Amino acid sequence: MSFDIDWSNVESDTRLNQSIKNHLNMYLGSITLPSYVCNLRILDFSLGKIAPNITLREISDPLDEFYRALNEQETEDDDGGEGSVKPSPSDIQFLVETEYKGDLLVTLAADLVLNYPSDSFMKLPVKLTISNVGLHSLCLVAYLSKHLLISFLCDISDSALDGNESILDPQGRVLSPRRSLERISIIRSMKIETEIGQQFNGEGSVLRSVGRLEQFLLELFKNLLRKEVSWPSWIELDFNEDKEE
Repeated sequence: MSFDIDWSNVESDTRLNQSIKNHLNMYLGSITLPSYVCNLRILDFSLGKIAPNITLREISDPLDEFYRALNEQETEDDDGGEGSVKPSPSDIQFLVETEYKGDLLVTLAADLVLNYPSDSFMKLPVKLTISNVGLHSLCLVAYLSKHLLISFLCDISDSALDGNESILDPQGRVLSPRRSLERISIIRSMKIETEIGQQFNGEGSVLRSVGRLEQFLLELFKNLLRKEVSWPSWIELDFNEDKEE
């Protein structure tokens, strides 16, 4: 079963884009980054005008692992109290095939950290603009207890994405990563542009589109995604917090 999405209403909803940005920043603040990266955050987020192609493969009850994880979180928050998340008739899980070759735009900022000769000896501010994202994956989307959980299971063969080698375009900015030997890459192609350094009142130097650094950051970004959102990991958006605010 395929879905027709009125994407114009979705992409033009500034509150939705801001909400996604806020939730993703909360998530980024909760994960462990490599020692040479800190203060990773999203500055700007736009879903873009091109909709993903979503095909529903299966509807089922959420996996036991999701309930177990949420109850463990509640137990930790309540200083050892028993978790209260139990199956509800409103809980649901979708197995979906997601294909996206669109114009989503994400601007991130981070600090690259030099830990020699001492910890945090030097920090170099970096801004990344990610666009032209390509992915084609099978993923689980579960909703339970006002939590949305998304986990990518595996990549799906796609001639438009699989036929590319890992190269830089003549300007050194468009990256199409080599097909991974692992079961999943999630992001199969993207365009990434970097700015290194800062300017204050028009003074200072900024380096743009540094090819080798972009290749390094691309692999770092892909590895982080594989670690954090591919099964048995997932991204969790807690909509209970919206109500509390």
